[in-house]
Amino acid sequence: MLTLYYVGATVLQSWRIQKACSKIAEHLAQPSSIAFYALQAGSDDGFDPLLASSELCGNRNAAKVTDILWLHANQRGCCLRPLQALQITPWISFPKAPSLLPFAYSAETLTPVTTPEDSAPKARVSLSNQGEQRMQLLLEAQVEPLHRPSSQDTTSVRLEDYGKLIAWKIDSHLAVLLETDVEHFTQLLITTFLRNNLCINDHLPLMRIESVLREGDPQPFELLAKHLKRQSRITVDLDNEGWKKHLEDLRAVGVLAHQATEFESQKVRSEGKLKPDILAPSLETVPKAVAVVEPTNKASLSPARILASSPKTEAKAEIKPSPVKAEAKNSPAESETKSTPTKSDNSKKTSTKGDPKPSELEKLAAAQAAQQQKNPAELTPVKVAPLTNLGTPSKSAKSSTEPSPAKSSKTFEVAKPLNSPPAIAPSRPVLKRNKDSLQESKPLNVLVYSDSASARESTLATLQQLLEKNVYTIYPLMPQQAAQKHWTEQTALLVVCGSVAPGIGQILVDYFLQGGKVLSLCSDILHFILPNYRTAEVREHELVQFSYDKWQRVKMMHHIFCYQPSPVKKHFSTDSEESTKSHSRKPAIVCPRSMELKDLTGHSHNLDVQVLGTEETWNTPSLLLAKSLQSGGKAVFSQVHLETNPSEFESDEMKYSILKQSESTRLEIFADLLRKYLDVQVQGGEGGNKSQPGVVYQQAFFLGRHESKFELLDKLRLRCSGPDNVIATPKLTIKFCGKDDKPPVANNNVLPILIHSCPEDFSTVDYFDHLKTEHIGRLVIYAPVVSSSMHVINNLELINGLAVLPLQQTAGVGRSNNQWLSPLGCAMFSLQLHLAMDSPLGTRLPLLQHIIGAAIVNSLRGHEQYRVLDISIKWPNDIYTNGNQKIGGLVINTTLQGSQAIVNIGSGINLNNSKPTVCINDLIEEHNTRTPNNKLPLLKYELFIAMIFNEIERLLGEVQNGDFDSFYSLYYSLWLHSGQIVKICLQNEQEREAEIVGIDDFGFLKVKLPTGAIETVQPDGNSFDMLKGLIIPKYQ
Repeated sequence: MLTLYYVGATVLQSWRIQKACSKIAEHLAQPSSIAFYALQAGSDDGFDPLLASSELCGNRNAAKVTDILWLHANQRGCCLRPLQALQITPWISFPKAPSLLPFAYSAETLTPVTTPEDSAPKARVSLSNQGEQRMQLLLEAQVEPLHRPSSQDTTSVRLEDYGKLIAWKIDSHLAVLLETDVEHFTQLLITTFLRNNLCINDHLPLMRIESVLREGDPQPFELLAKHLKRQSRITVDLDNEGWKKHLEDLRAVGVLAHQATEFESQKVRSEGKLKPDILAPSLETVPKAVAVVEPTNKASLSPARILASSPKTEAKAEIKPSPVKAEAKNSPAESETKSTPTKSDNSKKTSTKGDPKPSELEKLAAAQAAQQQKNPAELTPVKVAPLTNLGTPSKSAKSSTEPSPAKSSKTFEVAKPLNSPPAIAPSRPVLKRNKDSLQESKPLNVLVYSDSASARESTLATLQQLLEKNVYTIYPLMPQQAAQKHWTEQTALLVVCGSVAPGIGQILVDYFLQGGKVLSLCSDILHFILPNYRTAEVREHELVQFSYDKWQRVKMMHHIFCYQPSPVKKHFSTDSEESTKSHSRKPAIVCPRSMELKDLTGHSHNLDVQVLGTEETWNTPSLLLAKSLQSGGKAVFSQVHLETNPSEFESDEMKYSILKQSESTRLEIFADLLRKYLDVQVQGGEGGNKSQPGVVYQQAFFLGRHESKFELLDKLRLRCSGPDNVIATPKLTIKFCGKDDKPPVANNNVLPILIHSCPEDFSTVDYFDHLKTEHIGRLVIYAPVVSSSMHVINNLELINGLAVLPLQQTAGVGRSNNQWLSPLGCAMFSLQLHLAMDSPLGTRLPLLQHIIGAAIVNSLRGHEQYRVLDISIKWPNDIYTNGNQKIGGLVINTTLQGSQAIVNIGSGINLNNSKPTVCINDLIEEHNTRTPNNKLPLLKYELFIAMIFNEIERLLGEVQNGDFDSFYSLYYSLWLHSGQIVKICLQNEQEREAEIVGIDDFGFLKVKLPTGAIETVQPDGNSFDMLKGLIIPKYQ
């Protein structure tokens, strides 16, 4: 029997592998990326495209999962569109094989030669000569080996056996670019993911294999090595200490490659040359990456190559035009590129000594102004909107629930006839935003743009520590998101770290010139905004002393570049001690107080520039402030690393000790700059960074009928583990505690739930007396403080209608992993529903989020007393008041289990919290002030939640009985969008206005074009405003 079982399992596995390989070959013929990746044990991403694609890919935020190829334990395989692009200019080439950097790999030939007839060694791997068969693979691995690296290793997968090693990069993990062909790619997938052998050279755990489009060329290792100390690794075999030193060497090479890349970028800008972007697609190329990412122009010679080449060769390389595909048609963006002045044009113009050269932003503005004068009809900008080629609509909206696979062949055009909106609808303001009302419309974002993952994480962590709680949502801003510009209206502060590509830099500067607030932390955005500041010295890991306001002689790490206003004598040095001695008595540089800068439309802005802090070692400005006198935009520039935590320098005992002493000062200065100059609220108000009381986690309570509670507990017994019968999920460990059980201490990861107790701060009488449902909310887990109520129900099959009611959350997560602010006073709940896939709603699962949203709003709008409150739905899942103030939202996650869908719903509505926007009880008090003779009672939390659950069950009952018409009629009477005009991006990348007419069976918007045609549109994937960047999906 065991033999038969083994044979059957082997045949089944072979069939699965064969089927997966067949689908992979099919997708590789299209402009798609194939991604195989491993999740942390026990986690489930639901094939989230932001996890499926590597964060190293420049167009990751445009990625959409179009097909699922592999699912085994924590391993995933899928197809992504568009083809993911990888810029490798800051990467390092592989040394000549065999080598030990970044890991041990063998020679490119098989030796020794076995017979005298073999006149030449045989190549280790022979790739296809056909260009269309060649491809680039991004592989990512953890940096800590599973076992000590050893020359006796025979189990690891050797990457050099599957292609040519091109480049590598090290940060929090090791990334490798491998050139291969379709055949070897398939073999590599079979050997690794399909056979569960995730171990590569040096026993490194493999995390990802993803096919990508390569952009640029890496820095040559041979030239970088000349500036490094001797490598510590001389043998394959390494102990733990040896591996630690090896990683330090690798990171030193990575820093040097980054410096070389940034130095050349600065050199090009300082000399007024035009060059393709190094780290991201330029502004002009972004629209061309909308539907399918085409191969872009290769980057210019890398800095290391320029250092090694002759002046004649360098000159040739700079004036040689970049190759362009012959069949490519000229787009408006390309026309603008052609009108941009070239180097030869600039050489004809001479500027007087001391006049600052125009910045990259001014050059682009001048080119656009000239183009507009020639073509007045082309003033309408082309909207950036990534398109996707999806076979099913369910993969397109990440916030929507997924329909049944059996229904995946449906197209958007198959829609049930919609009821027209009511002829008489209450008059409500149109969705509008302006600078004055921005603070109250929805929580403002603080965004961090960085070319380095480590710098980004450090900055995010520092901001989380300093900013006022429950006021801002803090996110990373990726290049693709920056290019789309959907983020500009809702951003309180933009923080920029490190290098910025010219195309993106022009957008960031324009945000500042239009009134935005910018904090530059050791970033070349300084040169974009202040073009007369240029690189004067280059410093490698230099500790300097500077003073700002009341903080004197503070020691911090300096930027690898030192910007000064139009320095007469440039100095390049990597020897900080010698540089300090020779320049310590240099007179302070006079910094101009005013300058002029043009925005992208060609309008001039006068800037007032002040020096806030001075670095004493070199007498250069370490902190600068620039203000736009026209728009009020403010930018603070720091040339010291205010974002860097001392722990990043633990390997350097001297620097770590000094930075540790300055840590509290670093945070105080950071907070003071935010509060005083950038109008950002920080903890502690005036003083900033004052300690606030920490969150005290508490026990939760299991409420409901005794029989129902124990029915669920019996169901969960199989999920219990260990002697304490705990339920372990990826984000939370749960323990139901009886009378005789000792509850564990509650914390961020542990939630004890008391079965036989009642809370003091939640009225079970008020709640259950007003609850009229049969299932929804009848069983409740009430948690005064929890990390996230969704963590309690995710990855568990509980019971239909179970609700989790948190009073306070510490790590709430919204749509697309957006932050979910959870201040005290917010009415929050999570709900688990079990829906049969063959039920009326089961065939239209994406409609569920719209049903829940309608139920929340109608619980008030349909109430006899509270119907006077102006509460509405903003598509797809936000709750608004007064037409422009967000007071709530919801998120839905769906898991298919056999013939039923497990749907987890999370929602939060501002009930008693006036910040960050406004709350329902504020609206009631305003109403009572206006109409003192018709006052409304303030809503209690228990009553409001019961009202919502009653309405959810009522609407679900109607829909499950097939009455969708009643739902559509109700939905349109509650939403903000009937007749609203929006801009959509057509398949030919043209932008058109269209009128919203309704939603289809999958919840996507239906719009009416000027031609009268009705089209279904979907969001372009941006996480800032889903009504911006609407696109018409493309189908095969």
